[in-house]
Amino acid sequence: MNRSTGTLGLQNLAHGHRQAGVLKAAIKLGLFTAIAHGAREIPQIAQETGLSCQNAEKLANVCSALALLEFKDGLYYNAPDVERHLVKGGKGYLGPWLLGDEEEFDLWSDIAPILKGDRPPAGKGVYEQVWKDVEVAHGLNQATFNVGLGAGYSLARNWDFSPYSLLLDLGGGSGCYSIAIASAYPKIKAIVMDYPTVCTSAEDFVAEAGLSDRITTCPGDLLTVDFPLGADVMLMSSSLPNFSSSGLATVYRKAFDAMEEDGTMIILGEAVYDDRSGPVEPALWQLHDTLVGGWGEIHYVSDVRDLLTEAGFIACEVSEFLPGLLTRVTARKPK
Repeated sequence: MNRSTGTLGLQNLAHGHRQAGVLKAAIKLGLFTAIAHGAREIPQIAQETGLSCQNAEKLANVCSALALLEFKDGLYYNAPDVERHLVKGGKGYLGPWLLGDEEEFDLWSDIAPILKGDRPPAGKGVYEQVWKDVEVAHGLNQATFNVGLGAGYSLARNWDFSPYSLLLDLGGGSGCYSIAIASAYPKIKAIVMDYPTVCTSAEDFVAEAGLSDRITTCPGDLLTVDFPLGADVMLMSSSLPNFSSSGLATVYRKAFDAMEEDGTMIILGEAVYDDRSGPVEPALWQLHDTLVGGWGEIHYVSDVRDLLTEAGFIACEVSEFLPGLLTRVTARKPK
């Protein structure tokens, strides 16, 4: 990551919470939705958001400085990505996902005592409550569904699934990847494997997509239960920070044993580059797991590749999937 250096660059890092606070406030107040619906001048924005004209202008100006808004001929417009992802009611709306970590403001304000062991972590892992409570699981799935569905469609466009007949979606959450892939490839079937509570929730998303005849669920902890047989392609996405290296080794071995010969393994993971240059988000997610008391460990790109090789997979290839977030590692089970 290239950052601004000098006092301004350091100040921007130290004051990053201010920028996050502005984004979250703008989402909560419906600023971007109001602008999308035609409120482009300050009096209109103030009326739609319930702010005074002065505070509406201050908020809009910060959003403009952050390139969330564009100011042209006296009018405010949403930036293209904001129009696509932060207008409530839109198919790509990510508001719940971006607002879902508000309780972390306090957690991240002073992490040194947690890292030193002077203060206990905030919990027992990201999914401490998810595997216990269907409502919590459904809330997480709702928050992540749209962002995951978009990533799933991206994978479906950039990877040819036409040779495959059965996808095993490991830790598949809401089933968003399976839904996207099954929608793009009418002949493929899929199994979403995750905690029982998560699978119960996923069935609702699958039914809403009209794909219950082709996407089923398999409840269970990936570390302890047997994988269903017959899949010729398996996917594991956005879950690296939640596993120890030994845990990943277990999952990859079980995947290898359950997979059809000449099958393909696809990992979309928050791996840190071997040269330690980033990406920032995966590095932060790996640190976050420590703060909430998880058992995840550091995972570099080469570690993922080596663990797949040790499990028996061949022809490992590494490429960028979502720049700055997810690295794609693919491998094949030999015939």
